[in-house]
Order: sequence, then C-alpha cells, then structure tokens
Amino acid sequence: MLMDEAILHHGTPNMIAYRVPRGSGNGFRDGYPWQLAMLKGRLLYMWPWGAPLLSLPAVAVLNATGIEVAPKHVYDAANEVRMQKIVSTFLCAIGVWLLYEIAIQFIPVGWSLAIAIGAGFGTQIWSSLSRSLWGQTWYVLIISLAILLLVRRNIRPVLLATLLAWAAFVRPQALPTIIIVGVYVLVKCDSNWSRACYVATGVLWSLTLAFMMLFFTDHLLASAYRSTALFAFRHGFLQRLDGILFSPSRGLLIFMPIVLIPFYLTVRYWHVLPKRGLAVLALAAITPTIAMLASYVIWWIGYNYGPRDLADIVPWLVLLAILGIRAFLDDPHLSMQESSAVISIAVVLLTISILMNAPGALSASATKWNEVPPLEYHPERLWDWEHPQWLAWTQSR
Repeated sequence: MLMDEAILHHGTPNMIAYRVPRGSGNGFRDGYPWQLAMLKGRLLYMWPWGAPLLSLPAVAVLNATGIEVAPKHVYDAANEVRMQKIVSTFLCAIGVWLLYEIAIQFIPVGWSLAIAIGAGFGTQIWSSLSRSLWGQTWYVLIISLAILLLVRRNIRPVLLATLLAWAAFVRPQALPTIIIVGVYVLVKCDSNWSRACYVATGVLWSLTLAFMMLFFTDHLLASAYRSTALFAFRHGFLQRLDGILFSPSRGLLIFMPIVLIPFYLTVRYWHVLPKRGLAVLALAAITPTIAMLASYVIWWIGYNYGPRDLADIVPWLVLLAILGIRAFLDDPHLSMQESSAVISIAVVLLTISILMNAPGALSASATKWNEVPPLEYHPERLWDWEHPQWLAWTQSR
C-alpha cells in the first residue's frame, strides 16, 4: 500500500521519500523491511507489482477518507494492516459472488448459495486471502471472472487476454496455468479475427508490463523470484508433495477435506459430466499449481496459515464441484440412501473445512505459530501432530 501512496502522491513507485523502519535481523534485508529492496537507486517493492497496481483506486479512495499508510510520510504498519483488510475483504466478497454466478449457470439457487458459502468460509479465501492483500487475493478474483466468461460461452478475446495478462502479473508462479487457460481460449474462439484480437491484446499487455519492470528494475520478474535456489525440481519432490497434501500444519487435505467431493463426483460421473471440456481445463489448471509448489525448496511458503499458496486452485475446485453436482442431480439411478449418504459426507467435510480455516481468520495465535520457534529453522514442526497450527489458539508453547 505504501507503493500505491508513492505513485498517487509522487507519480513513482519509488518509496525513498518515506520514512520506513530500518534495522537488521529477522524481518529485514539490507537494512530495509524484507518486502523492500534498493534497485537502481530506488526503494521498491520486491514482490509482484500486479496486486499493488490493481489496488491503486482503492488506496486513492481510502486516502480521500483520511486513511493513509504514511501520514506525513512516516510509515504506519497499523494503517497498512487496516487498509489491506478493507481492500482484501472487499475483493474476496466479489470473488465469492463470482463463484456464485458461475454456479448458477448450472445448478439451482440453493446449491449455488451452498457452493459460494462453502468456498467463502471453507477455504483459504477466509483464512488467508481476506486477512491480507496477498497476490492470490487478486488472482482468485481475476481467474473467477475468466471462468465465468468461459462458462457463459462469452468469449470476449480482448477482456480475457487482459484478465490473463494481469493474472500473470499478479502471480508469476501461476504462468503454467495461465498458458493452459490461454490455449483453451484460443481453441474456443469462434473466428480468426477473435484469435487475432486475443493474441494482439496479450502481446500488448505483456510488452507494456515487461517494459515497466525493465525500466524500474532491469528485470522482467520481481526481485523476489530471481533466485534459482528457490527450486528443487528433482530432489525431494515426493516428500514435498506429501507435505503439501498431508502436513498437519500445511496439508491441503487436512485444512480442506471438502476437496475430496469435487474429485469424487468428477470421477464417478466423468462420462456424463456436463461441459467435460471445462472439467479437463480445471484439472489441467490444478495439476501444475500443485507441481510448482512441490518444486519449491520452501514448499510451506513462509509465515502463512495452512496451504495458502494453493488458494490458486480454489476457483477450479469450485468449477469441478459445480459440474459434479449437476451430474449428481441429474443421475436417475441414484437411490435416496445413496444421495443422502453423499450429501451427509459432503456436509461433514465442509463443516470440518470451515472449522479448520476459522483459526486463520479469527486468531492471531495461528499466524504467530510460525514464529516460535521460527519455522524456517525448524521445518520439522510442519509434521508435529501434537502442536499443529490449527490448534495454536488453544495451546501455548
């Protein structure tokens, strides 16, 4: 948010004119807070710029109401947190509404509401994305809007290319998924003119954003992504994948057991699944996201609550669930007992998912769990079933 205020008040992302905390040790890099870096004589945000730039209008409105990150050019962390929560909560609310709009294209209102509420409270949308302005906060909204256009068969090439370009700018690590979606859009375009508009728009946005990054930083990617030491594609992949799925403090299936239902319905009804091409797209989007995370040396991704970096797959899981529910509702051979059993299991798994995500949204202890002792020095804590992150609010270490 400080970057936004620098742009609004000084016309530059350079934050050198502001008094920010200085120090050394944990939380600082080269004397500045870990989020910042001196590049080409400028004090710049070192993580992807997509989310800050998209948040510029919101920061301008908040500044107009008297809420500033740096009143009198002195950084105030409490104001930053306040602004981030306001913006991220608003964005998550829009994202949940978009998921409802996707659902209503296929299933009745009641089921659509259940899908939206379940996604809003039983996933990282509640526990992480609505708490801070992460890159995924914008990414989930952008991808949900793109999915809505696709399910409505509303191939607007210029709009879709713009959405995907900004999705990549917000989340560079989602690029494999964005390429897959981009190819799907090209296939679905109904004319060569639409394809040409789509490609031209994507190229124009890519060149514009690339030029901006090169001008300010001399690199295409934010500086946080330049170290090849972040990746370990061959050694330990399966162990990291195990942690991503089953760790008591980061495991997807621990924090979101409801994800089993979309996959169950997809497998069971594959041959009668409506819009099977969308299901294939969803599965193709989910797979590289998980594979990329399993390729990171620090697969737990720092000081998060649960599997925050897998928030990218939430819209795709929701799409699978919607298609599966449509097939489930249309199944003429399903007995009352079978139907009740599936629904009951889904309700139980969704309830567990909501309860597991609640601490991340409601308890500061859940975030502080990462700090004592520091997780980066004690990664074995990720497998501690006696003191998991989701029980931090009941325990003291």
